[in-house]
Amino acid sequence: MKKKNIVIYLFAVFWAAITLYPLYFTLISSVKTNNEIFGISAFKLPTEYHFDYYVRVFVEAGLGRALFNSFFISSMSTFLVVLLASMASFYLAKANGKIPGILYLYVILGIMIPFNSTLIPLVKLVASVNGYNSYSTIIVIYATFHIPFAIFLISGYIRGLNKEIDESALVDGCGPVRYLFSFVIPICMPIISTTAILTFLFTYNELIFAVLFLTKKEMYTISLSMLSFVGERSVEMGPIFAAIVIAILPMITVYLLMQEKVIGGLSTGAVKG
Repeated sequence: MKKKNIVIYLFAVFWAAITLYPLYFTLISSVKTNNEIFGISAFKLPTEYHFDYYVRVFVEAGLGRALFNSFFISSMSTFLVVLLASMASFYLAKANGKIPGILYLYVILGIMIPFNSTLIPLVKLVASVNGYNSYSTIIVIYATFHIPFAIFLISGYIRGLNKEIDESALVDGCGPVRYLFSFVIPICMPIISTTAILTFLFTYNELIFAVLFLTKKEMYTISLSMLSFVGERSVEMGPIFAAIVIAILPMITVYLLMQEKVIGGLSTGAVKG
């Protein structure tokens, strides 16, 4: 084996160890007491396994309901982002004139604005429409903050499509709606899949908006349900790590199944953009 390959393999093993270490720490901490997690033996296997933490997160924190809420909110937000961003990207990428260009710059500005700076006016706006503890409110908020980035990705991909596709569609007598849903969206599935996965992952793990706008326990998301084990003077880290393990299992599964589409979509989008 060449020295160059040995160096690459050693680096790959080293990088894999660094990457997998947080997962190992989370797994062993999910069955440890606070003393073992914060003690000198934090990196060792537990002396006593507390699998009852996995039961407590469902009984005390309502993790089952929280899982449903997170999946429902994330799925609907992702659907809304993909649908609206695809139609908007099609218009902004294909329309001629100055107005589409100005609109595109206006939308892309949304990527550059830190969402923390919008919290106070957003809280007042939601209060004015009595939108607390509403699925539709949190879904619209998530979609609004992710549409600019989705348009940035999808419109760049559409601009890279061959013009022969436009000419073929015109020859077939396609109108804009049929052309979008019959030709453009199927061709853009790699970047649309990437956009959907990134949106779903972010909304699934989001906490700040959930804390602000979801106060009823039956509407808690996974991130909020973990706070059930945070008291005024103490934090039970074992159940929190158990909830994290349960919460990340579906995400790891989805990522392993879709990783080729994510990487392929990002690389193809980068070239075409």
